[in-house]
Amino acid sequence: MHHRKPNRQELKKRSVHILFCLIFICLLCFPQTARTGAYAGMTLWANTVIPVLFPFLLASGLFASLGMASGKWYAVLLGFLCGYPMGAKAACDLVKEGSVTKKQGQWLMCCCNLPSPMFLTGFIRIPAVTWAVYVPAVMLLIPVFFFPEHKKRKLSSESHSEDLPGIMPLLEQAMDSSVKIMIKIGIYMMVFSILSVWIQTFHFLSPFMRTLLPGLSEMTIGINAAKNAGFSMRQQAVLCAIFCTFGGCSGLSQTKSVTEDAAFSMKFYILIRLLHVAAAVIIICCWHFE
Repeated sequence: MHHRKPNRQELKKRSVHILFCLIFICLLCFPQTARTGAYAGMTLWANTVIPVLFPFLLASGLFASLGMASGKWYAVLLGFLCGYPMGAKAACDLVKEGSVTKKQGQWLMCCCNLPSPMFLTGFIRIPAVTWAVYVPAVMLLIPVFFFPEHKKRKLSSESHSEDLPGIMPLLEQAMDSSVKIMIKIGIYMMVFSILSVWIQTFHFLSPFMRTLLPGLSEMTIGINAAKNAGFSMRQQAVLCAIFCTFGGCSGLSQTKSVTEDAAFSMKFYILIRLLHVAAAVIIICCWHFE
């Protein structure tokens, strides 16, 4: 009897089913670890992410609705000043508004979706990491200035004012969108925080790997682990630079969730992130630590 070989789609579906079964088994076998990770992720989300990110999400939603999300500097300023995932959200808004093409928005997202300078200087407090994160990002921004302006259809002020709804419907629309994004971000942070805490219980791993792997899952937990693991300053800087430039799987998921409308290529984004990681590590290795 001839058996048909499963195609790639079927193998992918089976792999996902197996993965979810393993996750469920781990949750049953290690409930305390799951509780600790969930608490860490949700505490970080409630105490840090919501107060910092939600007002900017709301404002950017209003800007996009009013047609004020225009110009490349909108993404640059919002991304650099507000941090993950506002750079990606701003690039998506520009594509939806028609200020830039999808290809231009994709490149802007790769350049501007980074931790904010306030986070780097206030939380990490290692100058080398700030330079390692932002020098390659600024270099990546240079081609942006050579992007041709995207010509879009101009609306007369009369027709624009007729089509524009009242401020309250726009505000409620922006609130609904912002709350939806914040809930997604919170869930992603909780899930990957559980994974990070679980990895930290693998005592058969070296201390370096027990710090690196959680940071590749959730950036902030990895940074905390790197600062408290007793590593040298250079080792701490290398780990923190890797976590900040890559953003962790949690950051990648958040980025994808806020750019669904623009349908950016995540493969291209991850490739640029990995190149950024390599550049950041080189800068740290060349840095003189006292």
